[in-house]
Amino acid sequence: MDYLGTIRRGFEHTWNNKFLWVLGFLAALGSGTSFSNSNYSFNSGDTAALGNWLTPERAAALTAGLTAFACIAVIVGIILWLVSLSARGGLIAAVAQLETGSGKPTFGSAFRFGWRRVWRLIGMTILLFIVPVILFAILAAAFLVPVTGMAVAAGNADDPSGLLAGMGGMAVLFCCVLFALGLFTFVLSLIYPFAFRGIILRNLGVTDSIRHGWDVLRNNLGNIILLGLAFLLVGIAILILGAAILVPVGLVVGVPLVMLGQSDATFLQGLLAVLGVITGLLIFAAISAITTSWQSSTFTIAYLQWTGKNIEIEG
Repeated sequence: MDYLGTIRRGFEHTWNNKFLWVLGFLAALGSGTSFSNSNYSFNSGDTAALGNWLTPERAAALTAGLTAFACIAVIVGIILWLVSLSARGGLIAAVAQLETGSGKPTFGSAFRFGWRRVWRLIGMTILLFIVPVILFAILAAAFLVPVTGMAVAAGNADDPSGLLAGMGGMAVLFCCVLFALGLFTFVLSLIYPFAFRGIILRNLGVTDSIRHGWDVLRNNLGNIILLGLAFLLVGIAILILGAAILVPVGLVVGVPLVMLGQSDATFLQGLLAVLGVITGLLIFAAISAITTSWQSSTFTIAYLQWTGKNIEIEG
């Protein structure tokens, strides 16, 4: 396999077809979100004041508001996941068409194609990962229930050393089984991108796509590992480049943000802070979109080399 040539072709498709960036951005939307926690220390006065303020009526209103927010967040998350799956499927289909010369895709045609197969993608994702989720729930219950009982018994026992030793042994066993489950889930995560492409490019069903993903993984494991190492090296280079761009922006934004905390902050400082934050977010989004597009493009090209270019994409 020509790894450098494959990576170069992925960059060429990504750079020459800017609509792939939009698909990459949408595909990255459903890949996960992170939330930062801020720390705040409460003293007794704060707690008392909070208790006086939090009347039953306000508590009910807060509960209703938080519940509504949670429901909206779940709905938005599902919508973003569907958009992400459709965009990722469209990105794969578009690159396959460009690589095989079987069509001239556009953003609209690619996204519509991904949407037409999104329900199979959902079914494959659920079927592939439902097993480790169930196993983890069973494992957690099998560990927590007896350990809780042993902890209660140890608290009432005159000599709890035996119970504590048993709890330690169960903890070791739990860690071993959890490691095996993590390894199994990791293998499933390697099957997933090939099963995904099986649905998009081979028009396979849910179960057939999973079998197809396992066959591709088993028959091309060495090439997949080497390509993954190449992805890692390029990813490090992109990370360094992104840091070189974002760090100066962060420094420029940081000064106005600090100034906003002072009582004599001006409108200009506030405007600069807002513009700086927006600029940083746009740069981060652009880097994420281009990186996602390139990785998907390169992986799709490699997939076509491993499995053949007889794709089934209509329209």
